[in-house]
Amino acid sequence: MSRRSRRGLAITGLVLAAGGGAWAVAPTASADDAPRITQLAGVTHRATVSGTARIEARTSGTIDRVEFSLSGAGTATWTEREAPYYFMGNIGATVPGWHAATAPEGAYTLTVRAIGPGGTTRQTVRFTVGRQAGEPAPTPTNGGTANAANPSVSNGVATFTADKSIGKLSVPDSWTEIVIGAGVTLRGNFFIPANRTKALTITGRDKQTSQLTGDGPHVKDYARAGVTTEAKIKLTLRNYTSVDPRFYHMWAKSAQVVMSGMRYLDHRDLGSNNSDGFSGGDDSLIENTFIDTWDDSAKLYTGDLTIRDTTIVHNRNGAPIQMAWGDYGQGTAILDGLTVVSNSSNGYNQGVFSWAGGTKADTRTIRIVGAGFTRKVNPGMVEAPLYAFKDGVKNKTIRVEGGACSVVRSTSANTFQGANTSGNKVVVTGCR
Repeated sequence: MSRRSRRGLAITGLVLAAGGGAWAVAPTASADDAPRITQLAGVTHRATVSGTARIEARTSGTIDRVEFSLSGAGTATWTEREAPYYFMGNIGATVPGWHAATAPEGAYTLTVRAIGPGGTTRQTVRFTVGRQAGEPAPTPTNGGTANAANPSVSNGVATFTADKSIGKLSVPDSWTEIVIGAGVTLRGNFFIPANRTKALTITGRDKQTSQLTGDGPHVKDYARAGVTTEAKIKLTLRNYTSVDPRFYHMWAKSAQVVMSGMRYLDHRDLGSNNSDGFSGGDDSLIENTFIDTWDDSAKLYTGDLTIRDTTIVHNRNGAPIQMAWGDYGQGTAILDGLTVVSNSSNGYNQGVFSWAGGTKADTRTIRIVGAGFTRKVNPGMVEAPLYAFKDGVKNKTIRVEGGACSVVRSTSANTFQGANTSGNKVVVTGCR
């Protein structure tokens, strides 16, 4: 991944012809700072696209980020925070591009937004994915029988083009990228050996229909997480849905994880399955992601974690952000656009920010920047505690920097101190 892949991995930018689609500029934009999309290169309005589209949003003005949202026969989202703004990112001078050749045929709309301190500008482009004369149709991606190898492997990229039970698939060292086709469901999990040194990307062609799901009942086995590794590598996960894994959705003890455009979903019951969401190494990123699971959504155990433009549903069991279960770990959580939605009608086992167990003095920091931190409550549900100390935990400090004072201040109403806990506190500084 490029240096941008960790800082802005939600959507890389499509290039649109200047005349195509709608254009909107926020009224607050100034002449000097107003973001502009000067060219959308790589696709033109009403064109028919096949093969690989390397789409770039070229801009002027002051740009914080460029967001791309693709809808229609297939879907994808991507965010870039540094130029060049490519849809689906770049690795140095290498631009993988968006693979229209493996996307469903049909009509698409791409919406591109350039956002900066001077406002927001937007363009849309409409195009069609079709096959060129003589070009073979892609292998079926709707669960049918694949006529070719599944996965097919070319230049280190392993592409799954039909449903498959993969069991505990030990990822070969020769694979640099795993692609889950649109409409493809893989049953099992990806196990990345601890001795791996190469970076790995796992990506879906459609964030809703490219799916990785568990292949059996819950089991407390780290090797059975949806994606699991102890390797110290850069691990990129993007644009697919993880459903009902046998253990965590993702567990990576030492890897720097860059997660973007993902959906983590759990359809099982009442928090008895330990279906934790995210656990990654130092300097990891969660961006443009939706997490709705039945245990801790993100672990702040092994270093700094940035969360941007992400929604977490807070069900009865688990914490959206878990500091630790004991005397271990370190890290700061940087929140730049996190929304937490309370979703229980009869109470919660954990708060939004929770610490359970352990007696040694320790501190975790929650730093709220940019788009900040927002709380919502689903209709008919009750609001969860904001802070919780449980299971005999003692001498722990949750330090909150920034945010809206009315939201983040610790009060008797929003802070839960469990049985046999003492010496715990929340310290808020720099709120507005």
